[in-house]
Amino acid sequence: MFLSGKRALITGSTSGIGLAIARSLRAEGAEVVLSGFGEADAIAVLCKELHAIHVPADLSKREGVEALMAGAGAIDILINNAGIGARGSVEDTPDGQWRAMFDTNLFGPLELIRQVLPAMRAQGSGRIVNVTSVAAFLKTPFMASYCASKHAFDTATAALDVETRSFGVRVVSVVPGPFKTALPQKSLDRPASEPYATIAERFNANFDGLEAKAPEDLTPVVEAALAAATDPEPKLRNLAGTEVVPILPPILQALAPLEMIGLKLTGQD
Repeated sequence: MFLSGKRALITGSTSGIGLAIARSLRAEGAEVVLSGFGEADAIAVLCKELHAIHVPADLSKREGVEALMAGAGAIDILINNAGIGARGSVEDTPDGQWRAMFDTNLFGPLELIRQVLPAMRAQGSGRIVNVTSVAAFLKTPFMASYCASKHAFDTATAALDVETRSFGVRVVSVVPGPFKTALPQKSLDRPASEPYATIAERFNANFDGLEAKAPEDLTPVVEAALAAATDPEPKLRNLAGTEVVPILPPILQALAPLEMIGLKLTGQD
């Protein structure tokens, strides 16, 4: 099979998008390492189904990342999928919550990347796929900390891809639009203080309506992730279900020259 002999680590892979990606990679012949939380019996069933190992780890802490790498072994494909969301005004969101958002959505994945890169560089190949979000390109009110963490992740991904190409390693992203996942249930929401109560209520009603209409079929995300993980010349940003955000294509078109500038600055054009 296409990925026979390759080992893939997928974070946040005990449910939702991460699990769907893990199943797809396994179907292509990859050995998969699951990381995420859930009931032990359910995870044991998944491990048996996918002939996988499971390494639970808190990726917001360095020791959690180190424990994951110790249990995962040598990795050919890293898919950084774990993440958390949050709603709340900038004023109502304390520094601690901003840090929690960035620890999980940015700093944890970056530490995993630092852990896998030396081996990938030594073997002259490797693929790192970062699952971001359309939120990386939007400045959504009452979701500033989430959007900011995903924007930072997108920026780091684009820079890393240029930095690692000469080693045979590519770093690319999957950019999902709205899909039905467990993310809203795990969201670190902050109640709106009195000055923001009315506008926050309107926002939440509108956003809840959008989430209610989100598709349950994760096939577009899985296909985008598989392409990101396997294409010899992958796209920097692999879109999935973003058709509902018509403003996105012109944003990405405006960003495209920045990739070429990076290649030119490093003499890789």
